[in-house]
Amino acid sequence: MVSVFEGSGDASVRTAADGGYTEEETRFHLATDVGKTFEEVARASQSEEQHASPPSSPGLNPKSKRVLQERRWSRRFFSVVASIWLGIVAVFAIFVVNWTQVVSLAQFGLMVLFLFSFAFTFSKRLFSLVLPPYRLPSLQRLSRQPKVAILYTTMNDVVPDCVRSIRQTYPCDVFILDDSSNPDKRSVVDAIAADTRSRVLRRPNRQGFKAGAVNAWLRGYGAAYDYFILLDADSLLPPDWTEQALKYAEHPENADLAIFQGMINIWNTERRFTSTLAASHVLSRDEWERKVAGYLGAVVCYGHNVLIRTRHVLEIGGFEEGYQSEDFATAVTLAERGHGSTFVPLHSWEAMPENVRGFVRRQNKWTRGSMEFFSFVPRAKIPRHKKIMLMMVPWGHLAYVAIMIAILLAVFGRISSINAFMAFGNNLATGPLEYIWSIPLFRFIIILNLATAVFTVAKLIQVRLSPWSFYRARTLSQAIGALMLPHEVRSMAVYLADRTQRFPVTPKDEPPMTMREILSLGRGTMGLVALISVGLVLINPLGLYYNLIWLLPFCASPLLLYYYCGLRSGPREITNGGTRDLLSDSRLSTSLDRPRTRW
Repeated sequence: MVSVFEGSGDASVRTAADGGYTEEETRFHLATDVGKTFEEVARASQSEEQHASPPSSPGLNPKSKRVLQERRWSRRFFSVVASIWLGIVAVFAIFVVNWTQVVSLAQFGLMVLFLFSFAFTFSKRLFSLVLPPYRLPSLQRLSRQPKVAILYTTMNDVVPDCVRSIRQTYPCDVFILDDSSNPDKRSVVDAIAADTRSRVLRRPNRQGFKAGAVNAWLRGYGAAYDYFILLDADSLLPPDWTEQALKYAEHPENADLAIFQGMINIWNTERRFTSTLAASHVLSRDEWERKVAGYLGAVVCYGHNVLIRTRHVLEIGGFEEGYQSEDFATAVTLAERGHGSTFVPLHSWEAMPENVRGFVRRQNKWTRGSMEFFSFVPRAKIPRHKKIMLMMVPWGHLAYVAIMIAILLAVFGRISSINAFMAFGNNLATGPLEYIWSIPLFRFIIILNLATAVFTVAKLIQVRLSPWSFYRARTLSQAIGALMLPHEVRSMAVYLADRTQRFPVTPKDEPPMTMREILSLGRGTMGLVALISVGLVLINPLGLYYNLIWLLPFCASPLLLYYYCGLRSGPREITNGGTRDLLSDSRLSTSLDRPRTRW
């Protein structure tokens, strides 16, 4: 049941148009036993929605049209993926692989796995160069006023500036689902809720973590709302986001869709680290969120900055609580019931970890969550092409394991002498270009990188991103990847050994780091570099020439990360105490997507 601690004892739900709430109506403690099953809540919600929704046009089946369109585009897309993958694999097998060496065969197997990921990513870029933005049907104006709740979720990481920025032009009820255990954080939540007239809902425990908090709200309040919006502690929505999102959700042709995911941008760009990485979002947003995902009907849900149709979630019994990646697990369950998900061309915002320490912590959480995809995606009753797209999430993380194995094989899988090392150096000094081109592996890498560069430059021109911004973001990403490699492998190993569900919180307001802190965080990488250096000196000196291209970034990563995360990389601390008006940023004046692409 819902226990209300307030002076008036009035537990009714009011809309923003009613004038909000009194200060006493801000603290709620929501227990998990609310006296209603999900089935009862779903029936009540369905009855209300059917009564309020306008009838769809007879004779049309928009869902069937969309399914046929998705199948056509998926066949085209994956035909291109397969052609690129098999073509490159064939070239590598014919001209590079030494079929008489076991090590070469093992490296070829790893290359086959890596090249599929490359072909998928390259195909997204290729299609995004020629496809227009996906057009999701939208209403010109709303014919009714559905009830919407905004759920701000927090666990010891409340950002008052973000809570104060929940100021939508469309009437919404704001609920703060507070699972905080820190008394100081709970006090901050209570104070900010009183100022913003938001309702605070708390539970006696963290059962089910974020999904459990959402489900407790669904049981207590879900039947009263047509839609709810999920926000993380660092989420930001432009004032018109809800109204614009409803125009998509309320269109009759989108009635079967349950999840309307906003496009993600980065708002905390005061520091060198975040401002540099934010540039890379321009490419991924145009390739995936704005274009390819819509044409292929990808199953998407980031778990925040998203509008969700309440009735469909109630029908499946709420959010999936058995997974750390509860957002995608729930989206897959909805897809099995025929309720799809889609990106809406509306911008929303989130904060990025301010340094590499926070980035690694977040990535470790994502790695563990991505491994869970193997538990629920393969057995899901959804089209095969959608499964493949979902499995590309853990596939990207598994690439780290493949990279580490390939590195060790390249160094310790062969034996060479110092004389071979000197002879290679002499040949390189005599005719560097001719000698490098004569080596099949180097020739393969050069051609592949040149082909990739042509389409990357075309993409940069299309989205108006400067090559310098792209280069800085890519170089920083490589340094982060070098430091994260042992952490990724460790996270996967821990997940395989211990399936206990955890939900760590991404740190906020991370201070700049000292070089000592960076080296401590990267001690696994430094240990790997030391091991490889010993192997190159004692076992395979010739391997230095073949591995120099990635070994240098590994060694240079601490220095590069100190430049972006060190004491002079930005303000020592960012005050998120509710004193800044984040909506005054001109980037958040509207959520409407107005692409600046050249074509």
